[in-house]
Amino acid sequence: MSLDNKGYTLLELLLVLIIVVVIGSCALVMNNRYVEKHTFDLFYNQLILDTRHLQLTAMNERKNITLSFDSGGTRYAGRKSFFESVFRRELPPGYRLSTRSNLQELSFHPNGTIVKFGTLTFETPSGIKIIHVYIGKGRMTLE
Repeated sequence: MSLDNKGYTLLELLLVLIIVVVIGSCALVMNNRYVEKHTFDLFYNQLILDTRHLQLTAMNERKNITLSFDSGGTRYAGRKSFFESVFRRELPPGYRLSTRSNLQELSFHPNGTIVKFGTLTFETPSGIKIIHVYIGKGRMTLE
């Protein structure tokens, strides 16, 4: 009777499985970090686009326009008046406007200048993010 050695041993299969699991978990951790950073970048870019849209609307319609955050800080809306909304947006899950933020809304004069300048402070899963809103045409930078 001859023994046929054409298969793999259990030890060899377990070793290969451990290597695959370690490589897969490393890739998953790297992907999560990328997704967290990418999520904030998308939110920040959308906020910039929304403020510019409201600024142009204020200049075109020659009236005050406001971007305001709700009391929980998880949503914001662009408004022409109390009753007329331009858009509403939800912040990504886990994001909210901090109570340490000295701005709760951004308002634009009919000539496109910002009414009040300061900082928007956001609490995110990866830490605190601060957006500085400057006097004048409402330019914003991320800290």
